[in-house]
Parts: sequence; C-alpha cells; structure tokens
Amino acid sequence: MISEVPRNAIFAENSSRLLHDQKDTKDGTPLQGILTHPSLLKDSTVDFNPGPHNMMSSGPDAFSLPLSWWNLSYRVGDVQILDGLTGTALPGRCLAIMGSSGAGKTTFLNAICDHLASGGAIKLSGSRQLGDIKYERRFRKALGFVTQDDILSPMGTPYDAMWFALRTRRGTDRVETHERVMEMLETLQMAHCKDTIVGIPGLVNGLSGGERKRCSIGVELVCDPKVLLLDEPTSGLDSVTSVKLVRQLRELARAGRTILYTIHQPTAEVLSSFDDLMLLTGGRCAYHGPMADSLDYFESIGFRCPEHYTAGDYFMMLMQDERTSHVIVERWEQHLASGKHTPHTTSIPLAENPNESNAAKFLKLYIKSFRSSSFVQLREVFLLRTREITRDRAFILSVAAQKMFFSIIVSLIYLRLGKDIESLQDRAGLLFMVIINSAFSSVFVIMGFFTKVRPVFIREQNAGAYSPLVYFAGTMIAHFPPMVFFCFLECVIIYFLAGLYPSAGAFIYYFCVLAVHQEVSVALGFMLSVFFKSLMVAISMAPLTVVPLLAVGGYFASLDAIRPYWYVLEKPSFLRHGFILLMRNEFKRLDHIDCNVKKYGELFCHFQPHSGKDVLVTMGFDTDPQSTDLYMWLSLAAMWLILRILCVISLTMVSRQKL
Repeated sequence: MISEVPRNAIFAENSSRLLHDQKDTKDGTPLQGILTHPSLLKDSTVDFNPGPHNMMSSGPDAFSLPLSWWNLSYRVGDVQILDGLTGTALPGRCLAIMGSSGAGKTTFLNAICDHLASGGAIKLSGSRQLGDIKYERRFRKALGFVTQDDILSPMGTPYDAMWFALRTRRGTDRVETHERVMEMLETLQMAHCKDTIVGIPGLVNGLSGGERKRCSIGVELVCDPKVLLLDEPTSGLDSVTSVKLVRQLRELARAGRTILYTIHQPTAEVLSSFDDLMLLTGGRCAYHGPMADSLDYFESIGFRCPEHYTAGDYFMMLMQDERTSHVIVERWEQHLASGKHTPHTTSIPLAENPNESNAAKFLKLYIKSFRSSSFVQLREVFLLRTREITRDRAFILSVAAQKMFFSIIVSLIYLRLGKDIESLQDRAGLLFMVIINSAFSSVFVIMGFFTKVRPVFIREQNAGAYSPLVYFAGTMIAHFPPMVFFCFLECVIIYFLAGLYPSAGAFIYYFCVLAVHQEVSVALGFMLSVFFKSLMVAISMAPLTVVPLLAVGGYFASLDAIRPYWYVLEKPSFLRHGFILLMRNEFKRLDHIDCNVKKYGELFCHFQPHSGKDVLVTMGFDTDPQSTDLYMWLSLAAMWLILRILCVISLTMVSRQKL
C-alpha cells in the first residue's frame, strides 16, 4: 500500500497559512480550485475559489468543484484491486488515467462515482470529497459517468436522449430544454444527426461509433455535471475521431468542469491533449501530475523515454513489465515521501464546519436545481417509450404478423361454428386456444423489451432520473395502445369468422375479457424480464410459470381433479379466470343446442346438454360459487394488481444494481 503523508502534515491547521493564489503549470494551463499549503506546492499554488466560476458571483451552475480521494482501496476476497490511492482531479483540466489491462482504471472510476458494491468479502475503503466536504450519495447528481459501452436506447435519437435526461433530472421547461439540447448538439457537432436513431451495430442502421460516444457524453453533459467521468471514451474509435473527442473534452473542461477519463493506448496527438496524467499499475499509482512534467519526472528517476517512442507507449511498456512496474511505483512513493507533493497528489482538507463551506452551499443549491416532478417524469417516460415503439418496425411487424397469422389459421379451422352437439367441443376449444395464445404471445412480446433497455434503466437510476414506479407506469401506458389495438384486430377476425354468438354486447364483453387478460400476461412477462438478466433464461422460465396455470385452466382438468390439492394453483390462474368468463359469455346465450337424433339416436341425445347453460353446469362453471362473473373479474383484477406490484418491486431491486 502506498505510504501517505497524513493530512495534518500536508495542510496547515491554521487556515490563515493557506494561500489563495493562482499560477500556471509548465504547459501554461492554470491550476484552479484547490486549497494548498505553500511548503508543499511552492510555485504551483492554486485557489479553491475558482475566480469567475465562483457561485457567489456567477450563480450556482458556474461553480467549479475539485474531486479528491483519500487512501482509496478496493478488495474482492484476497485480490487487492485498488491500493491506497490519494489524489485530486482539478477543475478546468482533464485528468487522463492510463494503465495496462487489469490495472484498476475502470474500478477506480466506479469507486469514485459510487458504482461499486461492497459488503462481505468485498471491501471498499477510503474517502471521496467534492471540494472540501465528504461525498454523499445525494451528491451523485453533480457527477456524470459515461461507461465504456455506449448505454443508449436503440430506438432513441440523440435529441430524444438529451431531452429526456434534462427533463427527467432537472425538470426544465420545454423552451429551455430545447435550447440547451440544441446547444449541446452543436457543441458536440451532432446537429446533423440529432434525429437519427442510435441503432444496433450489425442489426439496425444508426449512429456511427464516434457519434454514439458523443451522444453518451451529451446525455450526461446536458445536465451540467460539475464532474464528468468517462471510461475508455476513445475505445472503438479511429485515431482521427479519438483526437477530436479528446480535444472536445478538453474544451468542455475549460468551462470549469472537472473531467477524468481512462484511456488505454493513446496516439501522440491524443497525448498532446492531456492536461494531467495518472498512471496505474496493479491498483497502485506510478505517477499523478501534469502531463507536461511526466517525461521529466521519469527521466529524473532513471527512465528516459527513447526518441522513437511516444510518451504513452513508453509508459505502457514500463507498466506492463512486472519488475519495472514495481520499481516505478516505489520511486513514486519515495518521491511523495520526500515531500514533493503537488495539488494532484494530495486531497483537500475537510472543512471544519461543512455547512459553512462554499462547496456545501453550492451543492445544496445545485441539488435543488434537479426539481423534476413525478408528473413530468411520467410524461417523458411515456412519450419516449411511445416514440421508440413506433420507430421499432421489427416489433410492430412481428406482433402484427403473429396476430394475423394466428387469427386467420384459427378462424379457418373453426370456420362457421354451428349450434349443434358436434360444435360444443370446438367452441370450447376455440375459446381456450384464444386464452392460451393471449397469455403466451403477450408474455413473450413484452419480455424482449426490458432486456434491451436494462442497462439504460440502471444508468438512469444511478443518475437519479426517476423512480422505478414512474418508469413502470410510463412504460405500461406506452405499450397499452398498440397491444390493445392488436388484441382488437385479433378479436374481430376470430369472433366473426369463427361464428361466435352474433351479438354486439357479446363481442364487446369478449374483447374486454381478452384485453384485461392480455394486460395481466404483459405484467407477467415484464416481471420475468426484469427478474432475470438473461433473455434466454427468462424465456425458459416463462413456460414453467404459465403451463402449471394452464393445466388448472378449466379445460384439461375438472374441479374434482383440481381440488383440494391444486387449489393453490387454481386461484392465481388468470388463464382459468379468462377462460371461464369467455365460456359464460358464449354459452349462457345459447338457448338451444341441436342433436341429430337420426345420427345418434334418442337415448344419446336425451343425455346431452340441451342449452349452453347445461354445458356450463356440466363443466362446473355455473353452479360453483367461485366461478361467477364477479368472482372471475375480481380475480383477474387481483392478478393484474399483484403482478404489477411485483414488477415495481423487481424494478426497485434492479435499480440498486451497479453498472
């Protein structure tokens, strides 16, 4: 573990000894925004109150915040991933974090922005600060985090994504939101593709790799975070696009933001855009300071960069060699132990009275600016999901094709059902088949939706965009119109071609039963897709959930076979509830059932049901007090409510996960 100089040895206890000065680094970039002790910084003194960005003079959004970490360590079992890291990222500057694979770069960013799980064998220790106050979870709104993989909704557009982020987090009015989104699109040079869908690489055409990365940055940046963290922002980009992106980040930092990003193997042009550099190897720091001073430092400890090497290639070569990496880490620790600290290598002293700190005052005002109401969030979730559904042609066409194919095939099989004894089984079989299709098709249709947007949901939850309840309500409302439309289309085709009871009232009742039954099935499918991370696992679990309820659905097994042992399955079987309602709607209207005496004989016909009510009595759907219309409707309503509550609970559990 890196030996750290105690804070009291670094910073004077008496605040009068602190300097409030502002000077330049070797590369001419001002170091702003940190309180330092003169004996340590000498010519590199800086000011915690960042001049023109001070909130007292320029409003809450103009304040700059340095980000500090003290003795940050992360251990999983016996594996030490981060080991005693201490330092500060300064506002107005970009801190590039380099290291070989497995050095701890991504883990470091996740630890900084509170995205790491801890407990049991997983231990996260150390502290983080924003300015001179300790980091708390409620301050997460001041941090923006862009993951290595671009987490965007496939059917959304850059304009939609940024609009949605700003409206759900900050609740700005529509005019201001449009202006800020267009300004961000112009800043990121994305105005030309603002209405292009993100797409799915290799499947759905959309944004290019560089545009997707800039869109991910814009989603976070449009809400004006004070600190922006990016994990491998140049990953997958060509050298020219990488240079443009890093230079854009540098320009964004000049507006007073604190920007940190990991990077694996930068080109010479990308290196020239670094302000500060932090080298990690084995979870330990090998250098942290201005990029312009890095080569001089390594030369001073006996590692001179050859002329034919870029600084990035040379540093990576040193860190990839196990023996050399240990040496440079030890030399860096010795360098710090000798008292050669800079604003980068020390954390800011905590304020004696946090409530009176400028940083605390700013953060209090800043967090209050995230004032979006639940109604605005619900509206935006609904509108965004509606746009995504209408753009998803594959979804629309596949559902339409499935509904049309099933409706036509079933209608042809049961074409023009009669009212004789031979049609009784066909009529009941048709109604049960309709219920089965309603259950399975609805479960599988909705199941694929959440799996695609799960990472987006988790990212938005980590950012505090909206509650799980708001997300679920908005999503369900958005899916309701197309699902009901396709249900109505299927009902019209099957009902009239198959020749079910010709009555407007009977048809409307038939449609209402299937619409409610479908909504219960949709909730079940959504719950499975939320509960299981893998779509394949969710699909495999769907039959295990539905088939037992199907077995007690009222068509395959009688009441005597079900009760009392399988009573526990009968009550939650929404397939049974829907089937009984359809049976009662259809058969109670049949006053007479014909029986061909010449064909079957009088004795046979005498013992056959003579009306639809007799059929219901035979199947136990008329005499059983638990099979009345009211009881069935209440049972469907109960399942509708219970499954939705379980969906919200599942979403709440997912919302606590880390990316």
